[in-house]
Amino acid sequence: MGKKSRVKTQKSGTGAAASVSPKETLNLTSELLQKCSSPSPGPGKEWEEYVQIRSLVEKIRKKQKGRRIIFMGSTKITNDC
Repeated sequence: MGKKSRVKTQKSGTGAAASVSPKETLNLTSELLQKCSSPSPGPGKEWEEYVQIRSLVEKIRKKQKGRRIIFMGSTKITNDC
């Protein structure tokens, strides 16, 4: 069997991206998951919920801006049959 690839996150760009803690991103992601997992609101409330979800997504995107993910390791798949 092959080795699993390792993922390394590298910060680049402005200093603003460097100050973002993973906990902040995790909290926003958790909040987004809760919002998307809850039952749909009553009639007339869909737009309000959409705006809230969109806002959370934009916050997460801003915090992730300037971060790159570099894959380390082999992506080779072997079949030992």
